[in-house]
Amino acid sequence: MSDWWQAFFDADYVRLWGQSEVSGSSAAQIEGLWSLLGLQEGSRVLDAPCGYGRLSRPLAERGAIVLGVDQSQALLEHAERQRGDLPSSRLRYRQHDLRKPLGEEGFDCALNVFTSLGYGTEEDDLAILRTLRAAVRRGGLVFVETNHRDLMAAFLARGVAPSQRLPDGTLIVEDPRFDPISGRMETCWYWSGPAGQGKKPASLRVYSATELVRLLERAGLRFRSAHRGCSPEPFRAEGPDLGGRLGLLAERAT
Repeated sequence: MSDWWQAFFDADYVRLWGQSEVSGSSAAQIEGLWSLLGLQEGSRVLDAPCGYGRLSRPLAERGAIVLGVDQSQALLEHAERQRGDLPSSRLRYRQHDLRKPLGEEGFDCALNVFTSLGYGTEEDDLAILRTLRAAVRRGGLVFVETNHRDLMAAFLARGVAPSQRLPDGTLIVEDPRFDPISGRMETCWYWSGPAGQGKKPASLRVYSATELVRLLERAGLRFRSAHRGCSPEPFRAEGPDLGGRLGLLAERAT
């Protein structure tokens, strides 16, 4: 299995996904996470992976003490350029492979937001969750927000190629293929617009909610609750999107 993500998260990713709808929802996600996790000024937060700082910076602006971790140098460089007046005592960024121990601990919570599991093997994902567990204090929280198999199946059943038009006029079209035996989705995003055209292939293991909870428990975390994305709203597998995106809250046992 190739490490496709090594090249995926580059300047094109920032330009394209930075304009997408998920980025437009950042303010709502911050509000939801602040409430759901009981954050307050001085709370120590690990945002891993942090990407280009989409959540790290606004959390720090609210008063949290944030460490953003990512494997992509390109995304971290963009995050640093966008840090504004925040000092390193409030917001730090660090390049690191989360499959390996972080070597920092005592965080009140750790975030893994926007489908950041499933890139490699199941053992890779287990290693990432163990890294997050080791980084939070006893009683600390780990929150995972991701796509899930039921949502993906409902979406694919519509038989329509996912697409969106970005604010600058760029059109992005996705061509997904799902293997129900391996549980992996082989997909490719194609785009064309004022800044040019290109494509980005990816391979993602799409877990069911049940499988994700079992992974958390194997990593030494105790499952607490399931939510609709990054909100305090309980997750319910209802409606045409079968509950939408999934947020799982777990804790490191005392």
